[in-house]
Amino acid sequence: MAIPSLVPQCTLTRTVVVPFVLLLISFTLLFSFHPPFKATLSKFAPFITSHATHPPYTAAVVYLVRLSHADELLESLASVNAFLPLRDPWPIILFHTGDFDDTPVQDDFLASLRKKIGGPSNNSIMDFSDRVEFVKLDWVLPEGIPHTKEELDPVSPSSWPGYHHMCAFYSTKIFFNPRLRDVTYYLRMDTDSLFLEPLCYDPFEVMHLHQRSYGYLGIGNDAPQVTKGLWNFIRDYAGSHPEVESHLNASTTWKWPSNFTNGEVDWDDVPIHGYYNNFEIVKLEEFRKPEVEEWFYHLVQYPEGFYKWRWGDAPLRWVTTQMFFDMERDTERLCGIHYYHPYNYIEQCECVPLHP
Repeated sequence: MAIPSLVPQCTLTRTVVVPFVLLLISFTLLFSFHPPFKATLSKFAPFITSHATHPPYTAAVVYLVRLSHADELLESLASVNAFLPLRDPWPIILFHTGDFDDTPVQDDFLASLRKKIGGPSNNSIMDFSDRVEFVKLDWVLPEGIPHTKEELDPVSPSSWPGYHHMCAFYSTKIFFNPRLRDVTYYLRMDTDSLFLEPLCYDPFEVMHLHQRSYGYLGIGNDAPQVTKGLWNFIRDYAGSHPEVESHLNASTTWKWPSNFTNGEVDWDDVPIHGYYNNFEIVKLEEFRKPEVEEWFYHLVQYPEGFYKWRWGDAPLRWVTTQMFFDMERDTERLCGIHYYHPYNYIEQCECVPLHP
């Protein structure tokens, strides 16, 4: 009896089984593959955003902090985490003058922050505390300024020199701090600043899309007691810089004291407008232009302005934007931000979402 040939059956088996095995191996390799950088990805977490595309700008939230105000700083940071909707998990930079210099102090503060907030940041897989950076500032009194209050007799002696250093820092020095060299925008908060409700937009996105250089919530006045000599300083600078004087005189939002005093009042008795700049958003490159830097240099060359007369960063920010910006085109009042600071009174305006 003839034995049936097995060749057709074996051929059929190889035809079906071999491709199936190869397909199975391919799927196994595909789903078991781990890219070599996956294990170290967490090291690059500060640079991973919630969007696939590279952001068209960089940003940071900045504070000037003291360890003695740590409790209110925790409250402020919690409000940022809860209510500030940012496109990306930008860094939170805590400038300090030595209070947070030691690693154990930083670790204790971050542990308290994690305990208070917990979980990831808004719109991010990162923990909020992973965004916090500590940056030390080395503050020294300028040459020519006495080192004792008795010799200098400064305005606001009870807060000298710390508050006066702060005014000088926010008025001029912050724009050239190395940590902010590659930052497009910063948003300033004070340790006693709070967001009270969710914002209906990302304020950095507003600044970018509207092409603004300065964003603010409101405008007030600084009292004559802390602006002595400032009006005359501004007048002298404008007089020696015709382009600045021309720009101010053409502005509909700038008024010299002589415009409303008829020369009958001492300019030192006239208050100067100032932003409530314990909250502000600044486009840094606009404050680094040569003509603006020249104005800052002029201020720094007269250190008595900050350290004796306590000229504040609020009126100087107002003066700087008036001197060098088109106030209608370059600045924006940021509406709908429910914000608290003990020394501010801000009239609310309607919040309009960027993308209704």
